[in-house]
Amino acid sequence: MKTSSNMWVHKLGRLSLLSAIYSIICVASLTLAFEFRDDFTISDATAGMLWSTVFWLLPIKLVSLYFFGQYRGLLTFFRLPDVYRVGAAYGIPSLLFFVASFYTQFGILHSKAAIILDFFFSVSLLCIFRTSLRIYREKRTGMRVLSDPSDQHRVVIFGAGHTGAALAADLMAKRHRSLTPVAFIDDDPFKWDKNVHGLKVYSSISKACDANSGCGATKLIVAMPAASPSKIREITEEASKLSLKVEIVPSWEDLASGRKRVDKIRPVKIDDLLGRNSIKLHSKKVIGELTGKVVMVTGAGGTIGGELCRQIAQCNPSMVLMVERAEYLLFQTEQKLKSEFPDVASHAFIGDITDEARMDFLMGGFLPDVIFHAAAHKHVPMMEHQPGEAIRNNTLGTALLADLAIKYEVERFVFISTDKAVNPTNVMGVSKRLAEIFLQSLQDSTRIPQFVAVRFGNVLGSSGSVIPTFKRQIEEGGPITVTHPEITRYFMTVPEAVGLVLECSVDAEGGEIFVLDMGEPMKIYDLAKQMIKLSGLREGEDIDIVFSGLRPGEKLYEELQHGQETLELTENKKVFRFTGQKSKECEVRKFLKELSPMLRTSDYNALKRKLHSFVPEYVPDFSAPNWAPAHAEVGSAYRKQGPEVKGEKLVSFKGNTA
Repeated sequence: MKTSSNMWVHKLGRLSLLSAIYSIICVASLTLAFEFRDDFTISDATAGMLWSTVFWLLPIKLVSLYFFGQYRGLLTFFRLPDVYRVGAAYGIPSLLFFVASFYTQFGILHSKAAIILDFFFSVSLLCIFRTSLRIYREKRTGMRVLSDPSDQHRVVIFGAGHTGAALAADLMAKRHRSLTPVAFIDDDPFKWDKNVHGLKVYSSISKACDANSGCGATKLIVAMPAASPSKIREITEEASKLSLKVEIVPSWEDLASGRKRVDKIRPVKIDDLLGRNSIKLHSKKVIGELTGKVVMVTGAGGTIGGELCRQIAQCNPSMVLMVERAEYLLFQTEQKLKSEFPDVASHAFIGDITDEARMDFLMGGFLPDVIFHAAAHKHVPMMEHQPGEAIRNNTLGTALLADLAIKYEVERFVFISTDKAVNPTNVMGVSKRLAEIFLQSLQDSTRIPQFVAVRFGNVLGSSGSVIPTFKRQIEEGGPITVTHPEITRYFMTVPEAVGLVLECSVDAEGGEIFVLDMGEPMKIYDLAKQMIKLSGLREGEDIDIVFSGLRPGEKLYEELQHGQETLELTENKKVFRFTGQKSKECEVRKFLKELSPMLRTSDYNALKRKLHSFVPEYVPDFSAPNWAPAHAEVGSAYRKQGPEVKGEKLVSFKGNTA
């Protein structure tokens, strides 16, 4: 009760103080209006008219100010939208009195000139008052600078547009952040040698940082949210020559959504340099197809699965079902989705895609309209040493889900494949290729669901990719390990890859494989050198790059198309459709039944030879050593357990495992 009482006293005191200040401004503005009207020679009669006007106009102005929020806002925060509100608060009473002056003959209503002058003086005086409070706050805040001189940074801003100007204004107002803008850089010749917030605009980084300019900058901030990766690479290269650390503002998407503010600058990441210009997808078409649908995502805790859930939630589905066997990863995805899309119904389920009973329960209980199948074992070297698990999860798990999708009449089944499925040289790639073959074989016997596979390359920053590995190695002081100086890979950003998946999901006719034009492949060696530069280090001096040799199943370059596949263009010039001769469903099922008993063998080479017999383009690597259990009786029980095959249905392991 005491706290509540104090709060009311505070509110009442603030209300009284503001009323007094606004009253003083009102009287001052009216006095100035009459003084200007009468050339600073107010007569006694005019003075009487002035006070009579105050009696009528003051209460109306105070009520209008209250209505437009001038009693509720924090006075020290004052920007352009506040000026509009002040103008409206004073404009309405002035307009009413101006109209009334044509019909009445008392007080200020008799003087139209004084009415107009009073409006401008009122707005000006209140804006001056609020601006003065803001300047006081900023100066007071600016006194709290960091004491360590090494933490003080003079920065140049690349981009003198709206974003750059807003960033400079914000940094100037927050000097305690130790970032002081000293110059702008812009590509637009019209802006060169002009000033923005008192800072000169230069045509290049070198000119802005020239000693004669008195710049002395140590950082460069890229204030261009829509800058292309090639432009960021160009800026970074030039800045590195001048020993400038480069940072960047958030993307347009983050700024427009309100998730981040313009002053939330961050270091340039390798994603910014390797990503490509945004591909315009048919978002309206995607939204139209997913709106009101029950959508299921397997592998929802992974990089691709989590982003799929986020982008699907933007399309207003009736429900998003997240399936993942890693509890913590699923929890993270669930929390992000509920935080960002609280109005979208979403449910998280622990589940293994090879657990037929669990998958049957989930699909039969929720009857999904669309399934995005992203769950997979994807680490090439690890799968090479345990090929049975790769086939069990990536191939037979996909087959199990596909059979259930037919059973429950799912409209569309989208399988996340990989460029490693093209002429595969590793078990992970051939496991994905077998899954593609199985799904394509189903399309001849059913039109529902529409089965479609989407292939793409490495995803920047995904778990297990080279970028997190290189980052960890740099943090540990090196060396960075690269398998071969000539090894190349295609790279995509996560949003781009997922955007492709959604696009293909609505363009599919059934039985196709979609591939994105992923641009030019990049040497992993060049990627390592770029990451060293971004860390402010020098190759060979601060950190070394060593070559460890190709790992089992790894090839120098990835391909996008099998020799037997036919390329077809789509409406989107960056998306390609591949079609080819399909295997017969009965033949594929027969092979998978024959393959199943071999999945728990310790003779990996025999399993690889069996895979090659059905997928002749697969080139097995027999150099990976076979694994043998420490206790023979355990291994024997494991091998005898075997899979359970129900008729033509595939496959589930039951009981204990080693």
